[in-house]
Amino acid sequence: MTPRPANPESAPAAKRGMVLIMALLMIGMLAMLGSAAALRTAMDLREGGAERMARASYRVSEAGTISVLSLATQMQAGFGDYVNAKTNKTLSLTDVGDSVLNLAAKDGSFGSELAAVGAVTFDTAVQGSDAAASIPGYDAGRFCFRTYQMVTTAKLGAASPKNLQEALAAGQSQLQSSMTVGPVPCAH
Repeated sequence: MTPRPANPESAPAAKRGMVLIMALLMIGMLAMLGSAAALRTAMDLREGGAERMARASYRVSEAGTISVLSLATQMQAGFGDYVNAKTNKTLSLTDVGDSVLNLAAKDGSFGSELAAVGAVTFDTAVQGSDAAASIPGYDAGRFCFRTYQMVTTAKLGAASPKNLQEALAAGQSQLQSSMTVGPVPCAH
């Protein structure tokens, strides 16, 4: 005689729903793990974007500093007067030329990454003494050098962000530097 399968309805009532409860618990745990993984991925993407913006912001402030250095090299003695004529002794992208940040070039140092940000600019505050110092090796009293301190601030994105996400996307970076311009004629 062969044994007959047990009748499911003859099982105790406590065991009947146990499989369903275990399945629901497993589905719930898998859903929580999936949502935690999705949240972590979203956070990683945001952090990666913020890091890219920080690097881009640094590159913009570096480009601003280098372009002001270049302008000072070209102007030599007239650089101090040029800076003094500016509001707050601050030079901007328009003062050094828009070609510094060519965002249209997809293969340039800034490429399409910054073009998607929107407004990209910088301001360089220039502070310097009106006094010029002579340096050994140059005709004392005839040729002098002027030292300037600069703080370049890169500005990415909207000037006045509308919400927190825009504020986070609008990266800012500052680069401090000093330069010596000369030889320039000493003031008598």
